[in-house]
Amino acid sequence: MWHPSVVEPARTTRRWWSAAPLPELPRISTGRAYAEVLLVFAGFFLAGVVSAGILLGGRYRNPLTNGSWSDYAPAFVDSLAQTGLAIAVVLLLSSRRGVTPGVLGLRWPRREDGHFAAGQTTRILAWAIFALVLGGIINALLQTGHLPTSRPNAPELIFAMAASIQAGIVEELVVLAFAVVTLRQAGRPLWEVTVVVLVLRGSYHIYYGPGVLGILVWAALFYWIYLRTGNIIILMVSHAGWDAVGFLSQRWPGVAGVGVLLAVAIWIAAPITWLVERNNTGSVQWSRSGLPPPGWQPDPAGRHRWRWWDGQRWTDYVSEP
Repeated sequence: MWHPSVVEPARTTRRWWSAAPLPELPRISTGRAYAEVLLVFAGFFLAGVVSAGILLGGRYRNPLTNGSWSDYAPAFVDSLAQTGLAIAVVLLLSSRRGVTPGVLGLRWPRREDGHFAAGQTTRILAWAIFALVLGGIINALLQTGHLPTSRPNAPELIFAMAASIQAGIVEELVVLAFAVVTLRQAGRPLWEVTVVVLVLRGSYHIYYGPGVLGILVWAALFYWIYLRTGNIIILMVSHAGWDAVGFLSQRWPGVAGVGVLLAVAIWIAAPITWLVERNNTGSVQWSRSGLPPPGWQPDPAGRHRWRWWDGQRWTDYVSEP
């Protein structure tokens, strides 16, 4: 039989909106942090900033003019190559500072027992979709400029899918995960990190004019989600999926309807998973075999003592002889 014996006070206080702490990392200088963040950003986004300025001035021309495979096949390959290069650069630079892919957020959420956390994944995805929808609505209401659009043919759609993947991975990895972890590793305050991340994100979206406010709202929510969860993969997937649905719906409007239904289903599932997990958290699940429930952690005091963390306090469970 297992029963609670000692209840200890919380070791740390963390609100549901609080930023997750970084693990112990070697401290780097502010100069090095900014040099790495700005150089990597420039390598992958400076051309986009220049193009955004040209488009804002009304002088942008699409370099892919005839919509043929001869135009879009090389662009497709280039887009995927840029994505792979961005991943390599970020991982290599981060590893030199002792930052692993997991610290950057390149991992799926896991439960305490090590299994995939489907409920948490659903909730992160719901928040990400909310950010994209809210930012998209504000952008649509305020924008004065936009990229040229048309009904895409097959070569354009193939390239658009590669471009969606590139946007989802490269933007979230470089402008969010890499920038946030690098600046926090240098000990920069969160308000400063926030300003840097939002300025970088908005710089290559200025072609929307006042509509860039919607991009900043979306970026701010993504930034909070990342700070809160430490996970970047789900933000990559949601960003790439958002862009892909936008491109596909230009040719097949029904795709937008499917996207809406999927978003609603995720929003419905998210609070359900939260209620289920909240109901189970901290409850004593007695084991007839005399073993503690799976996923609990043994206390170093001995084999017959286990601990349960309910988010606020530790509870010790000691077996009776």
